[in-house]
Amino acid sequence: MRNPFARELRELRTSLSPGSCRERLRAQVGSIWNPFAVWGHPLRGRVTERGFWVRKTILYRNSFQTEAHGRWFAEGNGTRIEVQLGVSRFVPAFLALWISILLVAWLALAVSPGGSAGATRPEDVWVAHWLPPLMILFGIALLGFGRWLARNEARELLEFLSRTFECPPDATPIA
Repeated sequence: MRNPFARELRELRTSLSPGSCRERLRAQVGSIWNPFAVWGHPLRGRVTERGFWVRKTILYRNSFQTEAHGRWFAEGNGTRIEVQLGVSRFVPAFLALWISILLVAWLALAVSPGGSAGATRPEDVWVAHWLPPLMILFGIALLGFGRWLARNEARELLEFLSRTFECPPDATPIA
């Protein structure tokens, strides 16, 4: 299985100025804060003087969507755009916190008197022993499903950015 947290670095080059790149992308990006602004835009996110943060507009919620973070640099008669593609930086942090809390809860329940957090009824014992690992597995499955839904987004974002900035279709990987 591929690392769901991996970030891919690419470089685009265009003959357009950084200002032209900004304006072209800004026209295609809907606001992340206004849910009604995204309907007419293929991307949502932010475009600033230094760069951009965008993700594909979809009609459902997916926290594991691929994001493109980019910065532009004036170079000669054009612009060099460094693009980083991957899942949001908040996702690994949230999953690490989620799994850590569940592991601590599982350990606390395992070492509590009677091994089941004081459960006196036999039907309550399974909750203490199986709920935390089941919740951990659910988090891992949710990550896998969310990344599966976003499986083609990196390629689609690169193609869209290449068309918008009039770049050659092959983005150079950055080592």
